Amino acid sequence: MAAPFSGQGKHQRKFTAQQVLDLLEADDSDFGPELDSDSDSDELYQPHESDGGESSAEDSDSSNHSSSDEDVPFAETASVQMEPNRAAKTYKWRKKGFELPDVNFLGEQVESYQDATTDTPLVYFWRFVSLDMLENIVEHTNQYSIQKHGKCVDTSVKEIEQVLGLYLWMGLVQMSGVRQYWENEVRYGPVADIMSGNRFSQLLSVIHFVDNEMASEEVKKDRLWKLRPFLDSFRRQCLTIAPRQKQSIDEMMVLYKGKFGGIRQYIKGKPHPWGFKVWGSCCVTGFLHDFDIYQGKGGANEQKGKNQLGVGGDIVVKQCDSLAEKVRFLIFADNFFTSMPLIEKLLAKGIYYTGTVRKNRMSKCTLMTNKDLSKKGRGSYDHRIESNTNTVCLKWQDTKAVTLMSTYAGPQPLGKARRWDKSKKEYINIDQPNIIKEYNASMGGVDMLEAHLARCKFPIRIRRWYMILFWHFLSVAVINAWLLYQRDCEAQGIPTSKVLKLRKFQGLVAEGLVQVGTARSRGRPTTSGLSSPPPQKFVRVYKSADVRFDQITHCPVKEENRRRCAVCKDLKTEMHCENCAVPLCINKKINCFKDYHNV
Repeated sequence: MAAPFSGQGKHQRKFTAQQVLDLLEADDSDFGPELDSDSDSDELYQPHESDGGESSAEDSDSSNHSSSDEDVPFAETASVQMEPNRAAKTYKWRKKGFELPDVNFLGEQVESYQDATTDTPLVYFWRFVSLDMLENIVEHTNQYSIQKHGKCVDTSVKEIEQVLGLYLWMGLVQMSGVRQYWENEVRYGPVADIMSGNRFSQLLSVIHFVDNEMASEEVKKDRLWKLRPFLDSFRRQCLTIAPRQKQSIDEMMVLYKGKFGGIRQYIKGKPHPWGFKVWGSCCVTGFLHDFDIYQGKGGANEQKGKNQLGVGGDIVVKQCDSLAEKVRFLIFADNFFTSMPLIEKLLAKGIYYTGTVRKNRMSKCTLMTNKDLSKKGRGSYDHRIESNTNTVCLKWQDTKAVTLMSTYAGPQPLGKARRWDKSKKEYINIDQPNIIKEYNASMGGVDMLEAHLARCKFPIRIRRWYMILFWHFLSVAVINAWLLYQRDCEAQGIPTSKVLKLRKFQGLVAEGLVQVGTARSRGRPTTSGLSSPPPQKFVRVYKSADVRFDQITHCPVKEENRRRCAVCKDLKTEMHCENCAVPLCINKKINCFKDYHNV
């Protein structure tokens, strides 16, 4: 009988000669052809505890030319082979140069839309909230009003458009509540003149998206089933827009402090810690390409593919399912999502990943300790490369140490970051690896979307909790429409000074929704018996292009005062358009009225 083989140390497991041969012949053993090579460019890597952590950034730079391998001890490899129930995969982390992959984008180039044309703000908005979506709301709203009150509310598509437009106007001029817009003391004409407060409140209470009586028990397992038709339609509209190469995936919170719904979450440290959690995929400008609402433990979005890559990893894979494979998308995410199994799964689809990583998800990658790295000063870093996937794991010392993983960005080329030095009382420049620069420049897409929403979103209060999500995504539709408009302006070379700001853009969308296809609102008559205030100086306000060209209720009317024509600019005329309130010449020789209302 062959003598047993034993490793070094009295506590090491003993193996027979046959077991040793089986281990050496295994395909996934760390003893591969590289050990038989005559090349001496790879040297054994010694942990930092043995060398005192004195390796410098210059040593890391020289690793592009000569690298060192970090070999796994034989006893550790053998223990993996002898425990078939262990699912952890062994990764080979070595200190060597990072091989830059080819990340030239093969998908649709968003920046090359030279034939793009800019439409009106309302047309951009309709690309995300279509007529079919509004017709579905009208149908189920009328149906639900009969089911609830026994009487049809008898609404129409135009009236629902007006409700949406009034909500967008409320976001521009915010008050403490909805009823304040109709109160005599603080009455706001652009809202109160369109619809009575009672009618607006009535429609808010019955807006619906599904038939409650026809919903099956299987459908009700989805906690968002009452809003699902709108969410699915809006998501499909977002997916029709070609995404940019760089996408960031993160969470955003929709403020909600009510007690109902069952999917409310609490996240400490957020600006709005209580609310609904939404996973989103955005480009760096904040354009929302894809999203998923978290329904809590056991929700519908956890039942498919549960526990494959964890909650964070499954979310990233689901968000990337809508992206084309093998076209080299670049994904950025934070440490909640990052893991080596996720990176491998995305790499198989031709998608490259960059993100911060937690210490317990580094797949046994040994880097310098935070204490040793801090002794080298701000700007120092340490990195390893995973041989099979060409994944870099890098720790960089700033005020604190931060660790990242990436499959497309490495430490080189080194840049500079401007930081404040407390001891010197001045700004200094420190080294910054390229992976840090790429992550900082591309990660904030979802945060940018939340910043846009905070400017012009009205915090409406309503009893039905799922309506909070409806109004949230209506505001997202305006943001997406505005960003799409900006993209087309950039492609056409329009100067930034002439591009509409978000506030102006949202106002034009609201005006189009309220007034397109309707007669001009005349307002309330003045109260008799009160002395009229002195006449104000006339201020000409032009209607939006959507109202101007809708060909409805534009009638020439004579007025007492003569004003200069808005088209020819030469003559003064008594005629003006009743709907647009614009002076326009109309006689035998010239017809500025017709020219003004034709596209």
